[in-house]
Amino acid sequence: MKKMLMIISFLCPVCLLVCGREQTETISLSEKTMSELKAIREMYSAWAKAFEAKDVDRICSYFAEDFVIPYGDSLRDKKWYREFLEKLVSEGAAWTMFLPERLEVSASGDLAYAVGYYDIVRKAGAKTEKRCGLDVLKKQKDRSWKFVSFR
Repeated sequence: MKKMLMIISFLCPVCLLVCGREQTETISLSEKTMSELKAIREMYSAWAKAFEAKDVDRICSYFAEDFVIPYGDSLRDKKWYREFLEKLVSEGAAWTMFLPERLEVSASGDLAYAVGYYDIVRKAGAKTEKRCGLDVLKKQKDRSWKFVSFR
C-alpha cells in the first residue's frame, strides 16, 4: 500500500505538468489561428454581399484557380460553375448565404473548412430551400483565402 501511495504521489505532479503543458500548447495554437479565422469570416461576409447583389464576377472572385465542385457523378471547374450561376441569376434565383457555424483552420495554417446553412430560391416565386454546406478553403500566395471546393 505504501508503494502504491508513493507511486501515486510521484505521478500526480508529473500528470499535472504534462496536462498543463498540453493546455498551454492548445492556447498558443488558438492565438496563432485567431487572425486567420477573422480573415475567413470577413471573406464570407464579403462573399455573402456578392451573392445578395447577384454579382457573378464578385462571387467567382472568391474561387481559387484550382476550384472544383462535385456535381452529379463528376467534378466541375470554376468556368462551369460561373456559367451555372449566370443561368440561375437569369432565372431569378436568390440566396441568403451562411456565415459559418463551424470554422477550423488546419495546424499548418494553409487549409480551412467551414460548415453552415444557406437558403436558396432557384426561380423567382419558388419555395425557399434550406441547404447545409461544407466548404474547403485554401490560403493563397497573397495570404487571402479562397474556396477550392464546396458542397
